[in-house]
Amino acid sequence: MPIFKGKIRPVWIIPILISLMAIPLLFHLTQTIFNPQTQNAKEVLCSPGTPGHFLGCDFLGRDNFSRLLSGSYVSLGIGLMVGLFSTVIGTLWGVFSGASGGAVDQVMMRILEVWFALPEILIATILLLVLGHGAMAVVVALTFGGWMGVARVVRGETLRIREQLYMEASRSVGTRPVSMILKHFIPNLLPVMGVLLLFRIPGGILGESTLSFLGLGISPPHSSWGTLVNEGFKALPMTPWVLVWPALAIVGTLLSFQWIAEKIGSSS
Repeated sequence: MPIFKGKIRPVWIIPILISLMAIPLLFHLTQTIFNPQTQNAKEVLCSPGTPGHFLGCDFLGRDNFSRLLSGSYVSLGIGLMVGLFSTVIGTLWGVFSGASGGAVDQVMMRILEVWFALPEILIATILLLVLGHGAMAVVVALTFGGWMGVARVVRGETLRIREQLYMEASRSVGTRPVSMILKHFIPNLLPVMGVLLLFRIPGGILGESTLSFLGLGISPPHSSWGTLVNEGFKALPMTPWVLVWPALAIVGTLLSFQWIAEKIGSSS
């Protein structure tokens, strides 16, 4: 059976790959020009367009552009890891549940429904209170708080694939369940997994930004888009642009990922 039902145009993946490859380069290049932690009392809250600081500076005189790139390095990295891990965990759960059927499927779905009833941000917050602050703690918390949606979609697709004629033929010749999962279920689920991954990456970015804004995620002096929004919110009455730049970065990234995922999904 073919893996893809239709033609997926790889052109939709090009912009995101270029962006992801450019972020580390820009980050290290900026580090050599403006250290995001360097403070200059003479340039506190300087406006955008100031020579050497075209996005201005924050309330400690740190360059907003270098801080934004430093934050993108953290936020995108966390989003990618959360998207990958939650997609893998959700896929394994959904495939095993749908392929097993019967009582096993019912038990696994009841567990999933109980877990899914809890808000993702609540689960992540509780886990962070146990794990503490830091990038890896945020990744673990958001992963275990957001894999359920992936599992439900994958389980539904698994049930559909399970009823196909070639699956009946495979079962009739005595193919082992593990072999069926590896040879039939996973290959046919790859397009769905790709789209779910692209939806989970912005979910991870938004989750990290929310937790960091609340003071539960990345802690200063390290920066992410969430911490930058938090700092910008404090300076909002005096200098709104400190908040505008990270907010635009978050919104633009979320919309870009969603647009690419929808394009890939509609062409598959």
